Amino acid sequence: MVPAQSPPSTAGAATPVQVLDIAAAVLARDPAASLGQIAAAARIGRTTLHKQFPTRHDLLVGVASRALDISESVIAAAPADPDPLRRMVVDLLPFGAYLTLLTAQPEVFADEAVTARTDALTAPIAAIVAGAGIVRPGVPDWWLVRSLHALLFTAWDLLQAGWLAPRDAPELVLSTFTGGVLTP
Repeated sequence: MVPAQSPPSTAGAATPVQVLDIAAAVLARDPAASLGQIAAAARIGRTTLHKQFPTRHDLLVGVASRALDISESVIAAAPADPDPLRRMVVDLLPFGAYLTLLTAQPEVFADEAVTARTDALTAPIAAIVAGAGIVRPGVPDWWLVRSLHALLFTAWDLLQAGWLAPRDAPELVLSTFTGGVLTP
């Protein structure tokens, strides 16, 4: 017999930003996660979650908006660094769960503001990448961005699982992104 679970406590309940962080991590592992699963992971009740985010769509748009806030901030600051690509990778790596949401949750693209903000990041990211070296002719900017997001998410996921050391993650992302995995 499975013991009955008590409802999550609202004492010290997660803030909306903490809920977004938890939701991003849960959705990165299971894009179909229910609001109940997200509430449980945040250690809050479904009612509390619904007060903060009335619908699943509201939660997804909230997560996407936070992802875009983080990305815009990191991308804006990166060019001031002597190695802007490395700075961008190091600063975005802790937010790998958010980055996958922008590509793996088609529902968020029903929101025109999210789509516009996402599209607006392509050119600045491509400029940072191009500034790091010669990009092969014919590689579209959207491919650069999606490839970088995929590598950042993979590194984040492996860090969470304990398979990758935090010190090694940025170099693996950068070397794979800039040089690939095959030797010439």
